[in-house]
Amino acid sequence: MKEKWIADFTKPEKSCFDIKPEISYNAYLEKGSSKKGTLPKEKALFLGLKKKNCMAWLETVHRVYVDQIIEARFHFDNSEGYCAAGIMFRVTGQGSYYLALISSKGYFRLDAVNNNIPRPLIGWTEAPGLNDGAANLKMIACGEHLILFLNGKWIAEAYDASIPGGHLGFALVSYDVSCDLEDTLKNAGKEYTCRAWLDFLSVDSRAGAVEAEHKKWDGSIEIGAESRFRLAESLAALNYFDAAHNQILKTWKRREEAIKSVMATYTETRNRKELFFASRMASQLGRYAAAEEYINVCLSMCIDRAEELNACAEKAKILSAQNKYGDLVVFLPDYIQMMNVEADNADIPSLYALLGHAHWNLKNYKAAAAAWDRAFNLDSNNGLYAASAAKAFEQTGKKTEALQHYVDGAQCFLKQKDYAELAALVPKLLAAGKNKRLNSGLDSKFAAVLQSAIKVLPANNDLLTCATEIKQPKPVKARKVPTKKSEKKVIKKPTVKAKAKPAAAKKTVRKK
Repeated sequence: MKEKWIADFTKPEKSCFDIKPEISYNAYLEKGSSKKGTLPKEKALFLGLKKKNCMAWLETVHRVYVDQIIEARFHFDNSEGYCAAGIMFRVTGQGSYYLALISSKGYFRLDAVNNNIPRPLIGWTEAPGLNDGAANLKMIACGEHLILFLNGKWIAEAYDASIPGGHLGFALVSYDVSCDLEDTLKNAGKEYTCRAWLDFLSVDSRAGAVEAEHKKWDGSIEIGAESRFRLAESLAALNYFDAAHNQILKTWKRREEAIKSVMATYTETRNRKELFFASRMASQLGRYAAAEEYINVCLSMCIDRAEELNACAEKAKILSAQNKYGDLVVFLPDYIQMMNVEADNADIPSLYALLGHAHWNLKNYKAAAAAWDRAFNLDSNNGLYAASAAKAFEQTGKKTEALQHYVDGAQCFLKQKDYAELAALVPKLLAAGKNKRLNSGLDSKFAAVLQSAIKVLPANNDLLTCATEIKQPKPVKARKVPTKKSEKKVIKKPTVKAKAKPAAAKKTVRKK
């Protein structure tokens, strides 16, 4: 249907709405209120909900539109509770439609509902300029491109082609929020939980009008950067990272076009908040080269300490994702030094672990062992740090240090009941401790860990054999020290050497 149509609320049959009250809501035509933005002398379509946590709507009949410009003026009374009102468009009979809502708390959202299953296109986003519950909402639906305006200002856009066309509707939603006894007594006896009035509704579905309006606003320089950034944050919260990134790119493009006359440089078209956000979005999309470029420009700007630390954290993630280990071993020490001066340095152990990982991949095993050992010293509950340090110590030939860290890692996994990690560590633990005589303290810890592992892990012949063969250190007997009473002086008698007897003289017999 190609026409320009304005709803007439003077009589039910002229309004084109199917106005039928039900148990959960009431609907009728009444005089417009004196709220700001409404016409007091004209009638309005009233919709009131009788219970919380429900939604009701009224649909038009015999009017189906595809591409269209919708303008609606409505207001709601939120004195009874939290509610939202808005416009449904491209409504089909199969429970499919688009729904744009403005809440009593000053937020808006846009959903695509397919077969009664809602899918947010834009989550709850701040709606600046909402005046006393009155809203002037305008929407351009041109193909898959949906553009929203509030009180004459662009607030959002989305792309979706799941619902090609349909009729219109006016919707009201009541949310069940916790309230205290005073609020309960205050609202007791009230007929409605929330109320809304549709004061004006028009549709222009003429092809020329829709095309001209869409062309005017598709990337217009009149769209504020703050509005785009708010939308980008909302899209990012829904994990629509590509759409969020595109909003930032559009901001930069339009800003660059607008200030070319003053010879602005490229970097001046991008502020640090946008650069940091764009870097995060590009990282989520795997576009690490762009993410690194954004964050480097951000770090080159004059930023405060908190922003600098956040940007450094993001850069560390980006370099790690690209396996730029050489850049990491240069960048991380300075970043860690910056973190050391902060009161809250809970991230330092993970930074040392990342530094160890970088050194390991560069085959700097000594530096890797030192970094992982430092990480474990700062966070002694992280068995992975200990296991990684053990692996690096093995490469440097320090077998005792390696076994010590394997034992420490196993103790962490046992304490945390992380039996999957423990099972993966046991073979390394056995290999490191096999046939190795240790100091008595480490030997006892090694034996205790194996005995505990036997109790919680599936049967393992190697584990059982090693645990059986381990020799506990023999206890050393205390040496008895004689007391004074028991002490006896031992007098050594001098040894007398026997004198040798002189040899008997030979008798000489003379012959006569």
